[in-house]
Amino acid sequence: MKARCALTGTPGVGKTTASELLEERGYDVMDLNKFIKENDLWDKEDEERASLEVDVKQMKNIYEGKVKSEYDIVEGHLSHHLSLPLTIVLRCSPSELRDRMKMKGWEEKKIEENLEAEVLDVVLIEALDSCEEVYEIDTTDKEPEEVERCVEDILGDEFKEEDYEPGSIDWTAEYL
Repeated sequence: MKARCALTGTPGVGKTTASELLEERGYDVMDLNKFIKENDLWDKEDEERASLEVDVKQMKNIYEGKVKSEYDIVEGHLSHHLSLPLTIVLRCSPSELRDRMKMKGWEEKKIEENLEAEVLDVVLIEALDSCEEVYEIDTTDKEPEEVERCVEDILGDEFKEEDYEPGSIDWTAEYL
């Protein structure tokens, strides 16, 4: 099994749910958001966007100095910045993602910002810039258990690369 994997994606795509299922299956998962808060790696809280502003360079330095390599997966929308050998980017269609974010009670401005990031492939592009091996999974019509199985397939090298080829998902037509 491949170890030291970043599980990333725009907020709301299913990272935490998939990680919880993977943890139940015996994987060691690190919650990067919890790590950021525990180590005070955020500069300030952006109340308008209901988010924390994180110094990514400092986060990476502290992570490399403190975290042992026994984690199988580092989950969080900034985990691709850690330059782990394998990165899995979860993706979701803008219409489904909007519904998920509304169910969470997010403000419209935060929803729009995250939808734009998803449509523009922001996380995917950042991952491709800093990670050796990148795959993406469309979570739109998948149950959480199916997403978890897709991640396990990638971790276990039991998949066809074209099934998770980065850049194969395009939301621009739907969003426009």
